[in-house]
Amino acid sequence: MRMFVALVSMAALTGVAVAGHTRPGYVDGCQSADGRFVVTADSMKQPDGKDGWKYTWKDTKTGQTHSGWLVGIPYGLEHFRVAYTHIFVPPGGETFAVWQTASWAPCDRKPPGSGDKTLNKNPSDEFKNYAGFADRLVIYKKTGEVVKRVAMKDILKPNEWIYVNWVQGNLYWLTEYPDVVNQGGEPPRCGYRYYRVAPDYSVLEFTVGPNADARHKVAGEGPEVVNYRRPVWVSLTDGTFLDKKPTETAKVPVRPFVGGLVKRGEAMKSYVPSLDPVRSAGKVSEPAGQ
Repeated sequence: MRMFVALVSMAALTGVAVAGHTRPGYVDGCQSADGRFVVTADSMKQPDGKDGWKYTWKDTKTGQTHSGWLVGIPYGLEHFRVAYTHIFVPPGGETFAVWQTASWAPCDRKPPGSGDKTLNKNPSDEFKNYAGFADRLVIYKKTGEVVKRVAMKDILKPNEWIYVNWVQGNLYWLTEYPDVVNQGGEPPRCGYRYYRVAPDYSVLEFTVGPNADARHKVAGEGPEVVNYRRPVWVSLTDGTFLDKKPTETAKVPVRPFVGGLVKRGEAMKSYVPSLDPVRSAGKVSEPAGQ
């Protein structure tokens, strides 16, 4: 077994590169809000010999477990195939969700006919159906069957493809939340800047619009394009889109992590995530030999 990252509370992130625009890769596990159900993932060889991500679902009360293979996640954690992936476990533990913010799904990173890759004003169906834009959100049964796969084409409206741009291993299509950017540091996970999640892990919120890079590149398109923001809410139990933001306290999306920001570099490489990040902060492990 070739394990790049063990996603348990005492694990350490290893074997990743930090260079250019790419931050350390990860597939972070999660537990249900009551702590009973836990889902983690490891990178290892599939039966066909290819690299893949194998999940483990566990009921900590009964000891029951399930395992299987996840779909649509870049294989490994290297610089150009980096994964930025978050697992969520809604109440009851019968399903779990896998969310990708800024990673490509497995592809050659050459969308067809993209031309100017920052101004996709009239994207073709072939472009919108490109493999790398797939599997933003995937809902699974605990036993591994896929309930729903949600691609960018299922989320973006025609006028929103203009915000899709990419740098090296990073795929940008969402706007950042301002409280975690330009504050003297960075969120310890790249994806934390792009979403909010309900405290019971049942609802995901994100905002379609230009990221910091895209705002600069579409400046000539006018203020309506530059300032465009559309919030989206989706159920993490079955992948359905919600008409409005929930009002029940446990389901109102909040910042996806507690704790402070970090400096890019060793602090990000050695960050150990919490399995319950909206309530428990992750830790920065001590460098080897310290």
